[in-house]
Amino acid sequence: MTKWRNEPMLPNHVQLCQRVFDAARTARAIPPESDANDPVAALVLTLYRHGVRDEEELLRRVLQALDEKS
Repeated sequence: MTKWRNEPMLPNHVQLCQRVFDAARTARAIPPESDANDPVAALVLTLYRHGVRDEEELLRRVLQALDEKS
């Protein structure tokens, strides 16, 4: 993973992160009202800010990290 990037997120970046967040929630059956949503969102953004910009790779890493925490 690369160094933290402190760049502004453009609308297409936000949309990519939203898609990954939604896909991760769906894949792990996390309900919208769950307390687990905040850590998932933080994980998506952290990985994205560290340079994981490919949508499939980002989702793979998020799901892998979620599996490690369960």
